Amino acid sequence: MTDRSGAITWTRPASASTVGRFCLYLQVGFVGGMALLVVVLGATALVLSVVDGAYEQFALLALLLLIGGPFSLLYVLPLIEDETARSSVRTWASHTGYDRLRPLPAAVSVLAGAIAIVGSVAVSPVTPFVLFLVVLFGTVVGMQPLTSHGEIDPKAGTVCVNDQSFELKELAAVRGYRVPAVEVVVLRLSYATKTRGVTAPGYVTLPRDVYEEARPVLEAAASETERTTRGSRTERVLLAVFGVGVLVVAVGAAFLGFKRGGDALVILSYVALLMGCFGVGFLALAVRKP
Repeated sequence: MTDRSGAITWTRPASASTVGRFCLYLQVGFVGGMALLVVVLGATALVLSVVDGAYEQFALLALLLLIGGPFSLLYVLPLIEDETARSSVRTWASHTGYDRLRPLPAAVSVLAGAIAIVGSVAVSPVTPFVLFLVVLFGTVVGMQPLTSHGEIDPKAGTVCVNDQSFELKELAAVRGYRVPAVEVVVLRLSYATKTRGVTAPGYVTLPRDVYEEARPVLEAAASETERTTRGSRTERVLLAVFGVGVLVVAVGAAFLGFKRGGDALVILSYVALLMGCFGVGFLALAVRKP
């Protein structure tokens, strides 16, 4: 979308895609399931303490509930009552897409997560930790390509993508790949820009209407960079040198393998094939158009 200043801005949370929503529900189910189990176990322990007459144990549990850590009432209640904290939570939920999840599927996810955690404990004490790594870290990695936000300002000549900024004149090439509902845009900065330490994400996922609006600006900037720089001669020479050098190593490995024979032939043939692929790749990058 274009704001009043003429800049093209967008925000695409993970919840905008089916895969992203699935990952969010997995996170909510696992974390919410853990919280549900803690609440159930705590309440059960309190009730059993009263029933058994273990009032010392009841007092200890009540004390832990009041001041026993980051999830105790001493910590939670001020966060709930503080408007600034609630506003920060709402902003975070809106930015990450959790506010777009529906209550019923989220509740089902929490219940399923609690059941899965209990079942994993029954399998092995280590299984919940493995489940934690797979669900949380796996979903974070899975949602990374699906989430993007940024701004393209043609007047100022600047681009900001996922908090990484660079100038339009530093953009050497741009290419879009159409996938369902979005456009995956590959960005490549000029070699001279990269030597100055300026970085940009290798690709960004844009809503299709935003891409169609930003495409003329990005392609015009890349074309201007191509006319003024025609690629970096140093970059191409280095890639060509690496490519030829690796191919020489591949030929030498193949020759040595045929000379020795036996197991060395198999191993060195594999090395030669691998080095040959790298060499061809370097040479292809050296002759490619930006």
